[in-house]
Amino acid sequence: MDNTTAELVSQLTASQNRLQGYIFTLTADREATQDILQSTNLVIWDKADEFVSGTNFVAWAFQIARYQVLAYRKKQMRCKLVFSDELVAELAEVMATDNSDEWFQARQAALTKCLEGISARNRDLFLLRYRNGLKMRDIANQIGKTASAVEKMVARLRGALLRCVEARLQEEAAP
Repeated sequence: MDNTTAELVSQLTASQNRLQGYIFTLTADREATQDILQSTNLVIWDKADEFVSGTNFVAWAFQIARYQVLAYRKKQMRCKLVFSDELVAELAEVMATDNSDEWFQARQAALTKCLEGISARNRDLFLLRYRNGLKMRDIANQIGKTASAVEKMVARLRGALLRCVEARLQEEAAP
């Protein structure tokens, strides 16, 4: 493995979480994020000779990921809920800024605090859905509820966590 290939592998490996977060921000779909991340990695590998050593690898990788998201979206246009091209472009721009690490870290810290403040039952529900990636029907079977009831519980929980995260971020931003 030559130095250029080793550098690419190192940077690609180091940027996987950021790429995944970036793609998820643009798709809001956990499964699609994984598929798009894999296709992005393949394109990055195929275009390795186009990367200029010493330049911003993450910005280059984000651009490739953005095009992979757009290609995915073209396939998904028949779905009811699809982000507009304008929203995807705006999110891509926001997420590609140099301060996106701080943006993620601030939200992650706020979410962690908010999760600490909810009941163990709700925290377990949240982790089953978002950390373990279980489908609503699988969670329903596991906790003895209907899928519809679980969907409502998760929607209420997400709303409460969103309000909590936003409130914490506003508190931190206040002088």
